Amino acid sequence: MVETKEMKIEGKTFTYLKMDMEKAPLVLIKGKIGYVMCGYLNMETADKLGDTAIRVKGVKDAESILSSNVEAVSVKAKALGIEVGMPVKSIISKL
Repeated sequence: MVETKEMKIEGKTFTYLKMDMEKAPLVLIKGKIGYVMCGYLNMETADKLGDTAIRVKGVKDAESILSSNVEAVSVKAKALGIEVGMPVKSIISKL
């Protein structure tokens, strides 16, 4: 099953995607200039493509993404001041 919906976070619109996989769901929240992705997605590829990406792990839905901490960041996300360990809730508006 694939679920998509628009979400309002701090007055900004984000797109949420969840797709059930074999063992765990693939989830992400995409903003205007970047996204928060689960561990299924690859940071090296995000950097190669020049994406503003943040990776989190151990998440299963939008709520768990928003309550998690940044596990990895792309070069472009670092340029926005986003660092490993930051709470996603504190940086989501930058995306």
